[in-house]
Amino acid sequence: MRHIEKGLPPSGVPETAKASTTDLETATGARTAFDQLDKAAVRAALAEEQRYLCAFCMRRIDPEGKDAHGQAAMKIAHRTPVSVDPRAALQWRNLLGSCDGGQRLEKPYRTCDTAQGDSALTIDPTRVESVARLRYERRDSREGLFITGDDAALRADVVDTLRLNAPYLPAARASAWKAVQKKALDRFGQYGKPGWRKYVEEPPKRIGRKAA
Repeated sequence: MRHIEKGLPPSGVPETAKASTTDLETATGARTAFDQLDKAAVRAALAEEQRYLCAFCMRRIDPEGKDAHGQAAMKIAHRTPVSVDPRAALQWRNLLGSCDGGQRLEKPYRTCDTAQGDSALTIDPTRVESVARLRYERRDSREGLFITGDDAALRADVVDTLRLNAPYLPAARASAWKAVQKKALDRFGQYGKPGWRKYVEEPPKRIGRKAA
């Protein structure tokens, strides 16, 4: 998980939030208002400010991608769910881009927004001090990098609620880390922290469909 610097919301989000017909006092009204948004524009804006990475597991997200059933592969997540605080349903800081979290898989393999459900999170990817309290570790003979933290609430968020140590994620995380280090070495001739810092600070490459 990395810090996400939030930008301005796309057109339509503030207008819908301020509309006289918008009801953000009830979960039903908030969901209705949320469904009125241009979801494609919201997904595109979230993906760009997140560098096309899931806000939680950091797998690649494509705002235009579709799953096998023709549904959007990228999800719009609420850090604080609508059922918990409907008034936050259209707050841009509360909206995050998530991978589909294996929503069609069995429960042990679901992660991120799909695993979160109606649980509110303590961890806040939009606040650098929150993300900084997490760490990655290796665990004896088990393969991969496991995410954890000393704060019990944050640890519960990433391990139990978001399930970011689900069976396949630690190994994928370690593989991605090795790839970043190699790319940094190839591109900048530097290994370790100086090289990968330059690499991750490069402008993100947009994922999208080529024009016909």
